Amino acid sequence: MTQHTPALAAVHVGSTSFVAFALVRGDLTDDGATPWYATVGLGTPPQPLRFMLDTGTTNTWITDSRCTTDACKAHSAFDAQQSSTFVASHHGSHTVDFGPWGTMTVELGCDVCHLYREANGEQASVPLNEPMSIYLATNYEGSQFTQLDCDGGCAIPAIRWKSPSALMEQLWLQGLIQRPLASFYFHAEQRKGSCLMGALDPRRFDPHTVNLLPVTPLEGSLSYLWTVKLSDLACGGKSLGTDLDLALDTGSSVFKGSCAMIQPMLAAITRGGTLPTVVSSPDLLSDYPDLTLTLGNRIYTLTPQQYFMQEEADHRWHLGVRCLDGLPDGLLVVGAVFLDTVYSAFFFEGGGGVFTEPTVMLAAPVRPALSGKWKNQFGSIVEIGPVAADGTFTGTYTSSTGATGVYPLVGVTDPAPEGHSIPVSFSVSWRSKEG
Repeated sequence: MTQHTPALAAVHVGSTSFVAFALVRGDLTDDGATPWYATVGLGTPPQPLRFMLDTGTTNTWITDSRCTTDACKAHSAFDAQQSSTFVASHHGSHTVDFGPWGTMTVELGCDVCHLYREANGEQASVPLNEPMSIYLATNYEGSQFTQLDCDGGCAIPAIRWKSPSALMEQLWLQGLIQRPLASFYFHAEQRKGSCLMGALDPRRFDPHTVNLLPVTPLEGSLSYLWTVKLSDLACGGKSLGTDLDLALDTGSSVFKGSCAMIQPMLAAITRGGTLPTVVSSPDLLSDYPDLTLTLGNRIYTLTPQQYFMQEEADHRWHLGVRCLDGLPDGLLVVGAVFLDTVYSAFFFEGGGGVFTEPTVMLAAPVRPALSGKWKNQFGSIVEIGPVAADGTFTGTYTSSTGATGVYPLVGVTDPAPEGHSIPVSFSVSWRSKEG
């Protein structure tokens, strides 16, 4: 079903209580994890810690100050002894399996989170009403954990999970949000985004592109994934598979799957291995084909510039397609390389009266663009270059009346505009670049 659904109006900002998280894009590494995280205050007084908001796990965890491995030292840690509201479970430590990532030694405890909350038009940073259950990671090691941008993760599974409680479900059960949903907006170029728990942000997506996809849960240990049907996966116009399972994982960055799934993708993208999987310049990506994903009645196209990702450590562009042992054939997992290109929302079971079963919504994001050429009624042209993260830009003013010529300009704008309008101010230096 791809049409805009009237029921979604009931979950828009302004019509329901929600909690907002500002997302920041960290450095991309080769660990396959998401570069996105939100800062949340944990404990009393609140200790600011970086959490990924993760639809690809059931584990809500944070690095504990008692962990002394190199992997733990790479992150900020939670000190339970410095929190007056922390309550230990006294169940002792146990091991949690993170699959190909390895294992963690954890202890279960409860504490209060401090979040940005909006209700009835009022906004404030307040503690939650009740403590949240969370794993304290007292031991973990390995290069993949070391490279994480975050200090921990908040699980958003597609099924109910009691130990530890997932944050979105916890917010819903406490009555802090009226709708059990999480919506995501990513802007990779600006390295900024947002996650709303409890609401959609209509300023951030085009309602005419809404695509509602029922979750088709996998059986067994992967039933927590937000898995939708991928009707067709194609590369350069050639189908690589039909009726596949696609798990949308906000905790991942690249495409991942069994080697049986990934090897045909790699062969098609690299034209049988004649093209490299790592390039030194984005200009070299023009030789690669587009990927297309058919979900519901809509086709989503990923260009090479989107499914290659620049890793910060070596400043090269790496193909975002990886083999991952342990995943079943017929299942493809995808994170930022796809989710950065859409507005997404994950509706939990029951949906607060909106959906009776877990549902994913995808839509085209609204990103007002300033860069480009602008022409006035006299034929003069302003050409604006890329907008920097702080909102500044440079460009040229080409005049066809009076002082004919090409002149440099500088300006500033809102680097993260909302809606369809963009405030802008610029100044022209009337010293012609043409002499």
